Amino acid sequence: MSPEQLSRQMQQAGVRRLCAISGDAEWSLARADEWRAGLPGDWLVVGDAPIAGLPHCAPSALRTLLGREFTHAIFDARRGFHAEAFAALAGTLRAGSWLLLLTPPWPRWAQQPDEDSLRWANVAEPLPTPHFVRHLQASLLADPAVALLRQDAPPRISPLAPLPRWQCRAPEQQQAIVHQLLTMASGVAVLTAPRGR
Repeated sequence: MSPEQLSRQMQQAGVRRLCAISGDAEWSLARADEWRAGLPGDWLVVGDAPIAGLPHCAPSALRTLLGREFTHAIFDARRGFHAEAFAALAGTLRAGSWLLLLTPPWPRWAQQPDEDSLRWANVAEPLPTPHFVRHLQASLLADPAVALLRQDAPPRISPLAPLPRWQCRAPEQQQAIVHQLLTMASGVAVLTAPRGR
């Protein structure tokens, strides 16, 4: 299946997916360009530097985008992996979207200094994060829903397992809550819900 066909399948099931692209900078950017050419969307880039005129946000500024939604995004982790920004970016994607994770070459990634370590390790020079990277690599390899494009290995992109058709119930649920609030006795009401609700 092509990425376009997979995106339609993902949208119908109400899911988003991750594609890790691991290799040299030129190779990785060429693969990301191929995905962008075939999939229309916002293609927000989160990383230290912009890519080819696409909308860009530094990892430390991603909180300013919470509450917004995007169709497809690129997380550039080639120089460092800001885990909080990665999670926040994943939460901004619409159903049917792909999150492309750009990483250093797979075999060298665990030994490469992670520039994000300057943020949390109180050190003068970036540190490698081999335990985290090896755990992340094992998790990516273990999940068949994660697409992997590695310069040193054959690509792995599989269709989703059959899922029921997704239908957003948020508008009806929100209308019911508004009705309850309008008809309740005076007082204080507190609502909590998952993001986007």
